[in-house]
Amino acid sequence: MSTSSILDTLQSYKKHIEDQGYYVYCIMLKGSQNYNLSDEESDIDANAILIPKLADIRSNIKPKFTFPTGEVTCHNIYSFAEIVAKGNPQWSEVVHSKYSIGGSLEFFKKYSVNPSALKGMFMEKVHCFDKLYPSRAKYIEQYGYDGKQLHHLIRLYDLLLKDKIIYEYEGKERDHMMDIKRHRFPSTKEEAFRLRDEYVQKLELIYEKKKSAYIPTPIDYEILDKILLKHYATQLYTTIELP
Repeated sequence: MSTSSILDTLQSYKKHIEDQGYYVYCIMLKGSQNYNLSDEESDIDANAILIPKLADIRSNIKPKFTFPTGEVTCHNIYSFAEIVAKGNPQWSEVVHSKYSIGGSLEFFKKYSVNPSALKGMFMEKVHCFDKLYPSRAKYIEQYGYDGKQLHHLIRLYDLLLKDKIIYEYEGKERDHMMDIKRHRFPSTKEEAFRLRDEYVQKLELIYEKKKSAYIPTPIDYEILDKILLKHYATQLYTTIELP
């Protein structure tokens, strides 16, 4: 899918969300297009940062929107910053995506991936490797494991090894990852489990060193306040009826 098609889809998501009465500060792509591992089966999922109304700050609502092409998970700008600051890879990813529409994300790019959060996400994929979840049950029943989870295990290991937030696969490396994702490789269930266990061991070998090198970055709430106040001031000015 072309860059323009992805951005057009994000724009349509943004318009729909704003038509529901929300103000979208920025909407960013989440998922396989970011690391060049998408194909005709891939959805276009996204995260959206909302500028909250005062009542929304108190309730901290987190709306989710589902479309035929994918889904969008929303957070207000404060809760989004708190999540990104924890260093979860899937939230750090969207901040660095080249596919985004709206306000600047530079403020959020100072947060690095937390190796502990990455390992937690990695082990979740291990847990889901052969679980009969409804959306993936047909693959477990056919192959005995979920190739999508296996390719995510390898992708997360590569992020930790290479100290990357987004790593785009190219050429033969991409072909190999797509073969894993779509169950064209490995050829047997047993080989898939061996490959899974191999990557669990490989991650353990580098995890402690990466963990000790990680330094968390505190949230600068003053910048967030300024973004909100600027928005509120603009909205107030535009709604005042001048004589």
